[in-house]
Amino acid sequence: MDIATRRIQYEARIDHWEGLLSELQTECPHQNVKKEYKGSGGNYDPSADSYWINFDCPDCGKRWQEDQ
Repeated sequence: MDIATRRIQYEARIDHWEGLLSELQTECPHQNVKKEYKGSGGNYDPSADSYWINFDCPDCGKRWQEDQ
């Protein structure tokens, strides 16, 4: 079997497992989520300051970011 065929097969398997992981992360209640509050304050123009929260769920492995 050539390399390109094997790559296509592996990518299909990866897509399958990523779909299952996404379903699991959707079902997770994120009860143990860790929050990290971040910001880029102190700019010359205060209207350019921004603040966000980084979320990390150790149970399902999902990581995401939301603006404050």
